[in-house]
Amino acid sequence: MPRRWTLAILAITVTLAACDLLDPARPMTHPDTEVFGNLIELEEVEHDGPAWLARVRVGMPRAFLEAEQNEGRPSPSLEEGLVADVLVTSDTVVLAHGGGAPIESIALGSEVAVVPVVGTTRMIGTSNVTVEARYFTDFESFRRWQLPGLARPEDVEVVRDDPGLVNSDGIERTPLPLARGEVLYFTARLRPPASGSNDWLGARRPGLPQPGEGEVGVGRVYRTELGDDGWTPPAPVIFDALEDTASVRMTWIDEDETTCLVTVESPDGTWVGSAERSSPDGPWGSIERMPGLGDVATSDGQFLAGSRTKMVYVVQRLAGAPTDLWLYDPTIDGTPMPLQPEVNTAGPERSPRVGPANELYFTRGDRQFVLAAGELRPVVVPGPHRTVITDAAPTGDGKWVFACIPNFRPVELDQDIYVAPRLGEGRIGPPIPVDDWRP
Repeated sequence: MPRRWTLAILAITVTLAACDLLDPARPMTHPDTEVFGNLIELEEVEHDGPAWLARVRVGMPRAFLEAEQNEGRPSPSLEEGLVADVLVTSDTVVLAHGGGAPIESIALGSEVAVVPVVGTTRMIGTSNVTVEARYFTDFESFRRWQLPGLARPEDVEVVRDDPGLVNSDGIERTPLPLARGEVLYFTARLRPPASGSNDWLGARRPGLPQPGEGEVGVGRVYRTELGDDGWTPPAPVIFDALEDTASVRMTWIDEDETTCLVTVESPDGTWVGSAERSSPDGPWGSIERMPGLGDVATSDGQFLAGSRTKMVYVVQRLAGAPTDLWLYDPTIDGTPMPLQPEVNTAGPERSPRVGPANELYFTRGDRQFVLAAGELRPVVVPGPHRTVITDAAPTGDGKWVFACIPNFRPVELDQDIYVAPRLGEGRIGPPIPVDDWRP
């Protein structure tokens, strides 16, 4: 609600006002907090790569003031002349009109919101704060994403709930392309509403349980195939003896479509399992827990290329702890074991996917990486700023990458699947929504 963000803005003002006794020209560290205000200047600057300096006159967004007035609270006042100098780089996520955009697309005078890179906030005197932006957004995009309590009538958007398409207002994730990308397995689930009075969001697909009051959404696996007229309506993949309350997503499947690895999330915990069937058209058997991975929470199992025993997977050793990537290799003493420190850090590593040359794609936080030929690189999308990718899987021939790119919506990100040509060295071409993709 507005009060939380109001206090964040006031914290900057109070701290700045207390700096009168300090050297006004000396930059002072300050706890990082979101910055709101109006964009008053924008210029390109010298930095390590493309960069812009955005000057923001710090102030209370109109939506905050209106909410305060409607609730009968006095409107807070801010110190006159408080300006934030915000560094925007190619590593900044810039959002405008609800999606990724160049910084120049945000008009001067617009209300904006800045989420800082941790540890970059500095104060100079009593009227200037400097910060490097992790996210730089127009305020309307930020409001729709982070502040559903400030909803407006004009927020009504086109509903995407067609079960005949892949992408919807729900969560489509874990793409697994086969046959050069012309067969696609993916996991779908409904996305929770911003308030309890609204319906869950997304396509009501066959076989997808509808959450009841107090329940959580569960995931189900679907298969679609690309033909001359586009993708076939996604069909549910049914596993024998799967409980309705268990959420399942497929994370690996062989080209013959007869063996797969899945992650099962149930009241009994999260674990990696496997399932088989006798033919590509036959029914899947029950999911059997993979042996040898230990008793901790495991997920996202992925066989290495050319192997049915060596596996990369996600481990969460303690509830609520960050996740790491581990290797299971029965030919090595001490297996399973964590991957090297270059991969595993204090951040959450997850969503491992293995390419045809054993390239390892994975995410750390909201960043996508690939480890290939001993080099770790970020996966970069063309454009002046960073695009958030939450999952990436290459095709078996290595020519395409199927990637999840979110729409920034509450209460959970709206994940969609895109396809991009793989250019090598961590680079991919312009992503295309999977429903529109034709190789």
